[in-house]
Amino acid sequence: MFAGNEAMAATAGTAWRPGLMPQQMAVPDDAPVLALAVSEVVAGGAARTLRVALVNRPDEPQDLRLLPFPPGLGAAAMLALPDLREQLRLETQVKAAARMQAVGQLAGGIAHDFNNLLTAVLALTDQLLEQEQREADRDAIKEIRINGERGAKLVGQLLAFSRQQPQQRNLLFFSELLQGLRPLLVQLLGPAVDLVITGSGRLAVKADPGQLEQVILNLAINARDAMSGKGRLLISVADVPAARIEALGHAIIPISDHVVLEITDTGVGIPPDIVGKIFEPFFTTKPQGQGTGLGLATVYGIVKQTGGYIFAKTGPGGRGTTFSVYLPGHEMAKTSAEAPPEVAVQPMPTGKRVLLVEDEPSVRTVFARGLQRQGCFVTTAEDAVAALAILRQSEPFDVLVSDVMMPGIDGVELAIEAARLAPKMGIVLMSGYAELPRHKAAGELGFRFLAKPFTLAELFEAIAASLQSPR
Repeated sequence: MFAGNEAMAATAGTAWRPGLMPQQMAVPDDAPVLALAVSEVVAGGAARTLRVALVNRPDEPQDLRLLPFPPGLGAAAMLALPDLREQLRLETQVKAAARMQAVGQLAGGIAHDFNNLLTAVLALTDQLLEQEQREADRDAIKEIRINGERGAKLVGQLLAFSRQQPQQRNLLFFSELLQGLRPLLVQLLGPAVDLVITGSGRLAVKADPGQLEQVILNLAINARDAMSGKGRLLISVADVPAARIEALGHAIIPISDHVVLEITDTGVGIPPDIVGKIFEPFFTTKPQGQGTGLGLATVYGIVKQTGGYIFAKTGPGGRGTTFSVYLPGHEMAKTSAEAPPEVAVQPMPTGKRVLLVEDEPSVRTVFARGLQRQGCFVTTAEDAVAALAILRQSEPFDVLVSDVMMPGIDGVELAIEAARLAPKMGIVLMSGYAELPRHKAAGELGFRFLAKPFTLAELFEAIAASLQSPR
């Protein structure tokens, strides 16, 4: 073989290069058959089609076509293979998505367990701070609490990456969100970065505004670091109608209306050998001690949990990077709705009967102790089965406080059954995971959700709200 096109190089990979014999492209079992067919065609035989597995894809036999050439054209035969470039591109995307999903499941499981530990630590420090302490001891306890809060932020990032972070989705316009963020962006980027925000559109996106702000801020800070604090940052928003989706070249995006947010910097580009790893948790190109390696992983998780897609592309000459975030578009009229009036939550009254359901012993003990100090009469259960037995046999409770993720019957099922047994009882569900469809249905029934980790004060407020707002 002395020549081949780009499709041949992409399809055969390392199995093809000028100077090789055709049979060297095939796996050992198929090489003799290919060599015989080539010799027959070169000797003047008719065209042949063979089913051959190449050495670079031994598990995927392909149809290989051998065609004789007329005399005088400088070649004896032509070998043709199906063009697999598009298939290879899709395979790369699918493998990357599968790898990220596997890492996300692992991160989510770790974060859930860590959430329970942090919830107990934060609650214990709250209880200790309420007591009389020596000044040195009090400072040590405050330092423990500060580090617990830092751990809670890391857990939030892991849950965001694994798409299990609780969300409060609203219809909103990217352009309005960006204008509200402009002052903070200017402050974070510094005076040496020229910030330009352009574009708008008629389509809204359905997302958690706080998490979208986190996506924008993380990408902006990442761009600032890539520019060493000096350059130009362009943030643009545009509608992408369904008719234009296919032309984008990203086959994984469904054919429907989308909104694209693009953030382009003038810094150093992303090297091709690491562009496929930048969204993985704990991967970073920064020096040790600078950053956690969770910034882009958090962005990826939030975007995927919101039903979107994110891509990174280096600019011409390897300079500058553009991050493109695609979210499903929704029709919504641009109306300025008045903010709902704030409802004042009164301190939790004492003397209430509380049924606390939590499968983690340390968390159950800490919360029970905290509620008892507030003057509540607390009964505990380690799972939903025990809780239902208590509800059926005991005097009525004022409020049920239950974890969501428990073995056997989960907290949502328990809450629905408890509401049937005691319609006037307040219900608070504790969860460190994202809102699932059944959780949404439970929320519509008037149940309160509290995202782990949280403080005892936040638990008291949630209980007070559930008591003041009957279902």
